[in-house]
Amino acid sequence: MAIDLPPAVADAWDRLGARTDQTSISLATVTAETTIFEHRSTADALESLRSGGNIPARSLFTVDLSVSPSLSTIGLDAADALETAAPTVRDQFVETLEDDAIAVAGERASEYIDRPDGAVGHLTVLEAAYPIDAENTADGDGGDGSATIDAEAHIAVWPAADVYVMAGGVLPIEAPDGADLLGAALDVDPARDREAIVDLFRGLDLEAADDGATEE
Repeated sequence: MAIDLPPAVADAWDRLGARTDQTSISLATVTAETTIFEHRSTADALESLRSGGNIPARSLFTVDLSVSPSLSTIGLDAADALETAAPTVRDQFVETLEDDAIAVAGERASEYIDRPDGAVGHLTVLEAAYPIDAENTADGDGGDGSATIDAEAHIAVWPAADVYVMAGGVLPIEAPDGADLLGAALDVDPARDREAIVDLFRGLDLEAADDGATEE
């Protein structure tokens, strides 16, 4: 079952779609259902900007996990193993971005973060090059049909009882060159978008996300 956005951000975002992936951690099979949300008031501009991908340049996402067998059954404690889980989560997120033709250019931050309820998670912030439709830029594409804008991608993970909970977002850092109308409609505001991601992190219901997420 998809994880809902917290009330602090829910009214400004619409559910766009979902994808399901499987991977392995130790002896467990982990199924992750990622739900993608796009910013409601800039959805049309985001659609015009996109170059065939599924992840909008301004997006939030939540990840519903199920683990079989449970972490405790195989002798793992989610909190104790966070340091090991965080790089795995990062690598999976990079793969998800690259599957959508979003190139990861580097890592801007990798740090532990606290929530108001005391839960400690791990955040990774990535620098990215987001592919755009070159026809929407006045300057063209340099001859190879490709163009990009700078973007930033955030992924955070928290231990929640017997599973991990993940959430994050992608945000544009710049508007396309030579696309004044599209740039204005896109309304690039990194500070505002980062705050929306922080509101997601602070408001995500870890207990609700864990309910029913662990399979024996």
